[in-house]
Amino acid sequence: MKKLALLLIVAIVLLTGYAMADRGIPPVPETQGIVTSTSVNVVGNFASMSELQWRITNKPEGLPSIPPLDAEDENSAIYESTYTEDTQTHGVGLMLYDKELDVETSGQITGQWNIEATKQIAFIGIDGAYVVSSDNIMIDGAAAEAETEEFVICPFGPNAHEDFPVYCNRAQAGSTIDMTVANVRTTTTDRFVMPSADHTVELNHDIRVSELISDVPSVGLVSAYMDVLIQEAGDESLGGEAEDHLLERIEFHEETTADGAITLFEKLMHYESGMVR
Repeated sequence: MKKLALLLIVAIVLLTGYAMADRGIPPVPETQGIVTSTSVNVVGNFASMSELQWRITNKPEGLPSIPPLDAEDENSAIYESTYTEDTQTHGVGLMLYDKELDVETSGQITGQWNIEATKQIAFIGIDGAYVVSSDNIMIDGAAAEAETEEFVICPFGPNAHEDFPVYCNRAQAGSTIDMTVANVRTTTTDRFVMPSADHTVELNHDIRVSELISDVPSVGLVSAYMDVLIQEAGDESLGGEAEDHLLERIEFHEETTADGAITLFEKLMHYESGMVR
């Protein structure tokens, strides 16, 4: 049943037809990589926080000229992505914390990520102490009409669709725990800076809460959510009169919460958007 529910969730988000046409955005000439690795084993108090805000455009006038994008900005796009992670203990406890964060601003292809974060927490509170930890990731992309041949490698792409329509798409996912006993793992990734539109814009957030050891469940509250907003134009072959007419709007929200002695809580959230899927 769990696998069936996951398939239904993915189907709702993904099976929306041709109009989901994110093409991503190419990298700027100068690229950067940021990598951090944290490993902590402590009896006491603990706090860790990561925050990333990223904006990128290929509009010749640059970021200060945005907003808005309009019909004169052919081939132009702007993408924004944010990632935050915040973990704090309240009171003294035994904390094992491992975190890997990798940020890569160069163009990434399928199976690679611009933002990738994994986190593992094992915690036992002393005298009612508890740990609170949250993760959130977001992608927001908007683009004017673009010629397909300018963005895809496949020589047959323009034969199928001459232009990429106008779009404005946003996806966000995250999770929170508030626990006195915890065994938690999260994985968070996204990709939106790409060398070509032959790959898809993608966002993922997975959380798994399980027993600390056999027959010792995690205790407390866990919540996970996903929000998606799709706004797409279309071309004349699909019945649209113009590339900047809104032909499709999709709003999706899902949130799952569990509170108590938790043997297993697992939620996998996936967003994917592109002309070629």
